[in-house]
Order: sequence, then structure tokens, then C-alpha cells
Amino acid sequence: MGIVLGFVCIFLFLLLCAKALTRKFHLKRADAFLFKLHKPVSVLLILVCLFHIIAVLPVIKTRHILLTVSGICVIFFMILLIILCHKAKPKALKLRLHRIFAFLMALAIIFHIGIYYIDFAAYQDKIATVSIEEINFSQIKDGTYIGEYDAGYIYAKVQVTIDDGAMTDLILLEHRNERGKPAEAILPEIINRQSLTVDTISGATNSSLVIKAAIQKALQNSQTR
Repeated sequence: MGIVLGFVCIFLFLLLCAKALTRKFHLKRADAFLFKLHKPVSVLLILVCLFHIIAVLPVIKTRHILLTVSGICVIFFMILLIILCHKAKPKALKLRLHRIFAFLMALAIIFHIGIYYIDFAAYQDKIATVSIEEINFSQIKDGTYIGEYDAGYIYAKVQVTIDDGAMTDLILLEHRNERGKPAEAILPEIINRQSLTVDTISGATNSSLVIKAAIQKALQNSQTR
């Protein structure tokens, strides 16, 4: 939902910026139409931005810090655009401030989008490198082991208990995800099959891989018999 609201914000911002083009090219009808839309679209943009912030808060820890910083910059310039432009008395000054802050806001939005795509590409690359190998539990020394795997957008930390050559307990200590909660159903399947090469959960493939990778890390860090 957060990404959808983000694109809606971009669309509304572009709609507001379109007025500069209609004025520049003297498109009177289009300019008059956009002038009427300016205030309601501005209010709608503010509301959608608020909902966007609320939607992304639960996953903000899994995002690159620059994505958060650029998002804050967008909000900052938008607030300045609203407050200062309405307080500026001379029309020429008001128009100048409007252009400056709209330009800065546009730069912040472009940077925000760029960082998102770079961050998402890095996440996809890391998921693509996840390789799950079969582990012979009978070769693992009895004990309780903790392992974690961080793929960026998805993070899992597990506690694995090996007793008499078999996995007897598997606890998911932490699982940061977006729509991957169904992947947690893979835990009892791994214990029942005594294998890490069980099928991933449909609709939560990446979270399934990250959970299995965390388990694999825990067992790889253990001392063999």
C-alpha cells in the first residue's frame, strides 16, 4: 500500500506542476482549469502524503537510511511551500518562493525515487544469491543455536535446538517482512521433514528463503560432532 500511495503523491505533484506549463505556453483554458484544481489537489496531496507516511512506518527499519532522509526532505519542502507561500505578501515574492520550493521538492522526490529503486535492486540481488543446502542434522552437535539472515527488506532470526541428531525445536525470534508472514508456516514443515529443502510457502517465497537461510546460518555456526 505504501508504494501505491507514493506513486499517487507523485501524480498529484505533477498535476500541480502542470500549471507552470499551461501558464508558460499561454494555454488559457487548461490554465484556468488547473487553477481551480490547485487548492483541492494540494489538500489531497497533503492527505495522501500523511497516509503514505503511516503506511511505510512499519517497514522503515528495513529501508536504506537515505530513503528516509529524502522522504523527510520532501515533507520539509512541502511544508515550506505551503507556509511561506501563503505568508508572503508581495505577489512577485510569493511566486518566486513557490517556484524555488517546488523545484527543491521535485529534486527531493527524484532522489527519493532513485534511492528506492537502487535499494530494491540490492534487495533482489541479495535474494537471488540465497542458496539453501541440505544439512545432515545427525552431524550437528546437540545444543541450541541462533542464526540470522538480513536481506534488507526481509530479516529473520531463529533459534534452533538439536537433540540426539535431530531438530527438536525451531523458534522464530524475529521476522521483519511486509507480506511474508505466511512464510512462518514453513517452520513446522522443516521439523516434520527434518530438512531445509522443503518447498517455500506460496505467496511468501522470499520470506521463506530468508527464514531457511537464517536456520542454515545457525547450523553452519555450530560445532559438528
